[in-house]
Amino acid sequence: LGIATAMPYVASKFAVEGMTTTMALEYKDSGIRVNSISPGMVDTKSFPKAPGRPGVRTAESIEEGFLHLCAGSYTGTYFHADEFDEAKAAGKVEQAFKPIDEPKFTLS
Repeated sequence: LGIATAMPYVASKFAVEGMTTTMALEYKDSGIRVNSISPGMVDTKSFPKAPGRPGVRTAESIEEGFLHLCAGSYTGTYFHADEFDEAKAAGKVEQAFKPIDEPKFTLS
């Protein structure tokens, strides 16, 4: 997803996904799992958000997804907090956890 006038911000988000995939591959034989979370807009003391702003969540609101990620055997995986909430409501939590490393390109 691109956002006009926000190139450094957007590039940093893509970098996190690339680093997650690379580290997951590099450390998989060591038993170290590497995953990432896209929490969305989070209201924190360091970066407060305006009260009532749509789409803003608390740090506590990503706890369940984080704990699920930690309890599983995931590596090279990410989830978006909003998608986790939607998948949970539909009883399909596992669908919220997606591998970052996309499948190889093949022509059919």
